[in-house]
Amino acid sequence: MSKHDQETVQAPRAKAAVTFAAVVLLLLAGAAATLAFSVPQMVAAARWTGTPGQIAIHTCNQIPRHEVVCDGTFQSDDGRTVDPDASITAPLSPGDVLPVQRTTSGTYDRVGVSAFCGFLAVSLFGCSLAATGVMLPLALTRRFRLRAVWLAVALMACTALASAFVGGIAAIASS
Repeated sequence: MSKHDQETVQAPRAKAAVTFAAVVLLLLAGAAATLAFSVPQMVAAARWTGTPGQIAIHTCNQIPRHEVVCDGTFQSDDGRTVDPDASITAPLSPGDVLPVQRTTSGTYDRVGVSAFCGFLAVSLFGCSLAATGVMLPLALTRRFRLRAVWLAVALMACTALASAFVGGIAAIASS
């Protein structure tokens, strides 16, 4: 094989390697962003952190990005914390009373089975992205070929879908 032929073969390989590296980095970045968003929300939805209580909705306003911001009064379950200027982004109506968790930063997160399952689904999806990002280079370089590991990644993704389904059913049942 001539030197020119070798360069012709190596150029597509180098381009494929760069593209592959970009895909793996994109998967890992997506996983990191997904987990950074969902894990704190999931912890709040399970009431493992923050101040549990209820928010009584007084007014709701539609903002330009099609979100509904509702204002009301928060009262903690123990009665020690009251915030008359509480605000939450959720499609609610005046008069609604919603169980929430007040975070240390003073924001309010929805709680319950629906919220927890939704954020659990997002977290599991993020873990699936991370596992895929780690497994792809190992599988394609043939240094690591375990069907059981790929099966575990697929099972994690299926569990994420099941959790999303349960969260959706819980949301419908509670409305």
